[in-house]
Amino acid sequence: MEKLKCPSCKKEYLDKIDTCKNCKFPFNGTEKERAIHIGQFINKKGVLIDSTDSIEKSQKILYAIAGINLIFLIIGFIKNSYQLFDLILNGIIVAVFLLCAFFIKKSPLILTIIPLILMIGIYTLNFIVEPRSIFNGIVVKLLIVGSLIYSIFLIKSADGFKKTYGVDE
Repeated sequence: MEKLKCPSCKKEYLDKIDTCKNCKFPFNGTEKERAIHIGQFINKKGVLIDSTDSIEKSQKILYAIAGINLIFLIIGFIKNSYQLFDLILNGIIVAVFLLCAFFIKKSPLILTIIPLILMIGIYTLNFIVEPRSIFNGIVVKLLIVGSLIYSIFLIKSADGFKKTYGVDE
């Protein structure tokens, strides 16, 4: 017996069916209905590509943040303007951003959330200590935080698509 394969989600069936149980493709529909379904499925599947692109952008952002903080850490060390506690704390922050950036593709959701929470925490502490600091580089802060939040949204959307349709990239 020949297997029936859904042209949208590629799920295989042993029996002839009217509608794909996975993605609802109308096997017995008109040519137009089938084409519309495939187009809509491909459009929904685009979230996988968007998510992958967003993870790569987040990785670059995290590397940049770690690099900039490392430069300031080195300059502060050379000028002897940091106390030991400040050096250790900033070193830990740089290490967290580097590790999250390096491993982000292995666990994208958690390794995007960790630096986002860390950044928001740092911005909040800076604001408490010096309220005007919130306005220093506000555009860059908003772009970075917004980008990480959007990346989390896309990662969750892609996970939802994979779970709904049983599709891998």
